[in-house]
Amino acid sequence: MAWFNADDKMHSHPKVRAAGLEATGLWLVCGTYCTDYLTDGVVPGWHVQSWPKGRQLAQRLITAGLWTAEGDQYRFLSWTEYQRTKEQVENEKRKARERKRKWLDGQEKDGEER
Repeated sequence: MAWFNADDKMHSHPKVRAAGLEATGLWLVCGTYCTDYLTDGVVPGWHVQSWPKGRQLAQRLITAGLWTAEGDQYRFLSWTEYQRTKEQVENEKRKARERKRKWLDGQEKDGEER
């Protein structure tokens, strides 16, 4: 499972203060979208537009220096500095599956030895 990270100092960060509370809410829900779908910080335009005042709030995030616009989508700035990438999440999931498989294999062998 991937988690979206938010700095505990966001409450007073100048970029967040410039964007405002409502735009920061959009930033948060879009961050969880990106983490859920492993988009590496790319937010589809349709997702932004599905929120009330989505385009207007996205522009505030761009002006504040939290996002960039790329065609019909948006991108979180500094995504890889604060969030795990798709590759990292998939590697962690693969390693977890391998650990579970090894553990289960060990359980089966323990049962056979009894």
